[in-house]
Amino acid sequence: MSKIEEVKAKIRNGEIDEAMAIAMSEALKLEIVTSSSENAEPSNSIYFRSIIDLLENEIENELGESFGNSHANNHIEKIHFQEVETAHQKILQNIQSLQQMFSLIQNNSQL
Repeated sequence: MSKIEEVKAKIRNGEIDEAMAIAMSEALKLEIVTSSSENAEPSNSIYFRSIIDLLENEIENELGESFGNSHANNHIEKIHFQEVETAHQKILQNIQSLQQMFSLIQNNSQL
């Protein structure tokens, strides 16, 4: 069962606090992939992948195998790390949205 399915099941069963805990732990993670390929999964393209986990206080960076030193590579790198810099703000926005959503769910379940 995926995390989203698990959260939905908890909400359906009235386990709002448990659902919120699962959702919040997942909201503290963000994966950013910047690629020169149009494919969903980077293969032989130039790509950067960063996984940010605020719960574990970890940032993992991965560099594609075909990375070289060219203007295109430098441009992709710059774009990627601009996104990484704003990731914390995106995570906080996600958390605020979840808090509002769960607040509404709790209020409606008490009616």
